[in-house]
Amino acid sequence: MENMEKPVLAFSSDDILDNINDGIIVIDENYKIVYANRRFLNDAGLPVSDVIGGYCYKISHFRDEPCDPLLESCSVEEVIKKGKTVKVIHGHYGLGKREIAVEINSSPFYDNSTGKRYAVEVLRCLGNGSNAQLKFNLSQRLSEVGLLAEGVAHEINNPLNNILASVDMMRMCFGNNELIQSNLPDGFKEGICDIKKYFELIRTEIERCKDITKKLLLLSRPVSVKTDIVNVNKSVDESLSLLSFLANKKNVMIKKNFAGCPPLISFSEAGLRQVILNIGLNAIQAVQEESGVVYFITKIIKDYIYILIIDNGQGIAPADIKKIFDPFFSKNKGAGSTGLGLSISLSIIKSLGGSIEVRSKQDLGTKFVIKIPVKSNFRENIDKEK
Repeated sequence: MENMEKPVLAFSSDDILDNINDGIIVIDENYKIVYANRRFLNDAGLPVSDVIGGYCYKISHFRDEPCDPLLESCSVEEVIKKGKTVKVIHGHYGLGKREIAVEINSSPFYDNSTGKRYAVEVLRCLGNGSNAQLKFNLSQRLSEVGLLAEGVAHEINNPLNNILASVDMMRMCFGNNELIQSNLPDGFKEGICDIKKYFELIRTEIERCKDITKKLLLLSRPVSVKTDIVNVNKSVDESLSLLSFLANKKNVMIKKNFAGCPPLISFSEAGLRQVILNIGLNAIQAVQEESGVVYFITKIIKDYIYILIIDNGQGIAPADIKKIFDPFFSKNKGAGSTGLGLSISLSIIKSLGGSIEVRSKQDLGTKFVIKIPVKSNFRENIDKEK
């Protein structure tokens, strides 16, 4: 066998990284950038001398202190200190001090020679187009699922317990199992062997679980200009059922007042439900425990359906009112906040011909007014299809 000569590379690792189409930076445990490739420098609009040795939060976010890890995932906190690999969407300031959306894949790196740990970030610019909006929406939905997970688990757990109790009762009735009376839920009495009743209860509770998962699946559907036939009252009411656990946990009262027989509208069912959840979550989080009240109201005025979401929370400062629909703007310190909810909600409603207005007074509360057009020819089209 002939000896194979090892090829001599005429380029360095820096050359390779500088020709990658994604930005790459390396951050140390003190939040300082120790390496940046050419794409990152170009996107930032800064010379290498201003970036290397600079703080990541200063370069990318124009902040004077590190990002709050409760508000957004931080590479130093998650990757360096915890050794995790994370994938998130952030808003970064780039060339011309313009905020753009970037998808960040961050991985830990350990330098054996120095014993130091670093975070290696690969940043892909999403821009402001449809792809960016899709990524925004996905990030926000993941946040919502996290916030709703406990409530959904609770809602499904109750019917599952009743199904299990019904199965145990039937086994006892057939003499195949001894059941401890103290473990029976309310409504179950030992010695009453009505098998038909237990089958009906099982069926009812399974339908209840299906109903809960159906509501989540509707939320997960893509939001697009392709429209559905939507009953606004039903969409609002079913969205509230997903929020009820969070409200009950905080002892917040939810009050509803729906317009009688609103017309069906041509709209995105998934989009409308996501808007209600976004604004509803904000309202529940804004009010005080025990004394908080959130109103959900629907009205019909001329050719529009109005959805009003009103809370008696702390209100929004006048200086922040104009910013609340900006991507990544958030004053909420709770875990899971992305700062994308209101921005996405406005985008969904505007894309379908509607509008959102907000009015707020500090220490009194906030009112969101969602205005949805009822297309004049919609009912005629429905009649023609019948």
